[in-house]
Amino acid sequence: MGRLYDVHTHIGTDLGFYLRGWWPYAATAQDLLTQMDTNGIDRAVCFPFTLPSAFDSNAFAKTGDIKLQPGRVPFDRENALLRQELDRLDPKGRLLQFAMFDPARLVQEQVRLIEPLIGKIKGLKAQTTVIQSPIARLLDDAKPLMELAREHNLPVLFHTAVSPNDSWAQAADCLAVAGAYPDVRFNLAHSLRFDREYLEMAGAMPNVWVDCSAHLAHCQLARENSPAVAAAGRRLLTDYSKPVEALAAIAEILKGKCLWGSDNPYMSWCADTMRIIYSYADEAALLHALPSAVRQQIASAAPEAWLFGN
Repeated sequence: MGRLYDVHTHIGTDLGFYLRGWWPYAATAQDLLTQMDTNGIDRAVCFPFTLPSAFDSNAFAKTGDIKLQPGRVPFDRENALLRQELDRLDPKGRLLQFAMFDPARLVQEQVRLIEPLIGKIKGLKAQTTVIQSPIARLLDDAKPLMELAREHNLPVLFHTAVSPNDSWAQAADCLAVAGAYPDVRFNLAHSLRFDREYLEMAGAMPNVWVDCSAHLAHCQLARENSPAVAAAGRRLLTDYSKPVEALAAIAEILKGKCLWGSDNPYMSWCADTMRIIYSYADEAALLHALPSAVRQQIASAAPEAWLFGN
């Protein structure tokens, strides 16, 4: 039996979310390691929260504005602080850090801040919806970030979206970026929001994997016909009232490139009128309920192929 990986977790804090009354807004390395030990998970990919302190948290809380503070660079503190936390609390190296980045602001400055972490970090991560930063910028003026990934053999993870209201992380754009960098290994998160066409495209691309992070929440959203997941005409045809069956169907269409991820602590999401609450134990129980061969594929073999190029 191979080691089991969780490929999608957050560590840190988000003052903007807290002040806005959104939850969750914090998690620590010790929290994550305890959850992993309790639920039989050996290693996890982790990265900072999504709205870093370089942005004005009060403006975000009051009006939703994304305002970079003077003299600051996106994730200028969070990536280094997470490294410090892991050095203190994870002596066995079970947590694999990815550095967060913003493809639309001060790209060269971000690259200079990430470069000293090379050798410690294991990949790069972008969540462009919250910071309103178009992922498609990686096709033009943000190319240095992908060149950094290519030079140092760093896998890359993208948050994805299909909602018409989200112009920053559209799954089609994420796939276009992955197609433009065939020698970089990509993970396109959240099961590509269950869009069958995009899942089939990902399955046919040798450098693309797809994680199922926050699977239970997304199954609930599918049952509710939320615009956060693919519309009925494009949605993968499966029974979303049976999340284990739905995950097995996704794994089948991805041809061995489906990855298990919890999205801890964002398997839950409470914001404004939305209330979705699941636990790490709920997500792990889903994984352990899969047939052994499927579980080993999506939580061991596929993660190691994406992370290390095995």
